[in-house]
Amino acid sequence: MHISAQEDTTGIKIDTVYNNLLNRTPKGFAINEATKPKNNYFNSTINLNSIGGLEIIYGFKEQIKLNAIEIKWLNEQIDQIALAFYLEGKPILIRKVGGYDGCPDKNIYTEKIKDNNVTILNFCFTCTDSRKLDDFISVFNNRTNSLLR
Repeated sequence: MHISAQEDTTGIKIDTVYNNLLNRTPKGFAINEATKPKNNYFNSTINLNSIGGLEIIYGFKEQIKLNAIEIKWLNEQIDQIALAFYLEGKPILIRKVGGYDGCPDKNIYTEKIKDNNVTILNFCFTCTDSRKLDDFISVFNNRTNSLLR
C-alpha cells in the first residue's frame, strides 16, 4: 500500500491532524483569566486556549498595538501551553519552514528526542513574513526544550 505525503497510516489527512492539534486545548490548560489584560482582542472569538489562537494574536501584536504587559502575558500563556502538552505526554516543538525553499509536503511529524516522541509542527512562511513569529516560536520551544533535558 502506498501512503501519500498528505495521509498518515490511518488514512487521516495530515492537514486535519495538524489543524486539530493547532486548535486543541491540552488537558489542564486554560488561559490565566485572573491576570488577562483588559484588551478587547483577548476577549474576541479567537480560542486563546490553543496554539493556533495564541499564534494569531501574537502574529498581529504590532498591528493591534499590544503593550509590554500584554505581550508578557501572552508569553506566559505560550510557555504554559507548551508545558501542558508536555505534561500530557505530547511534547511539541515548532519549526519555521518555507521562504525561498518553499514548504515541505508534511507540516507535522514525530521525532525522537531524548527518549521522547516529540511532535514537530512546521510553521510555513513566505520570504517576507518569517520573522513575525520568531519570539512566539522561541518562547514555546524554549519551554519544551527545557523540559526535554
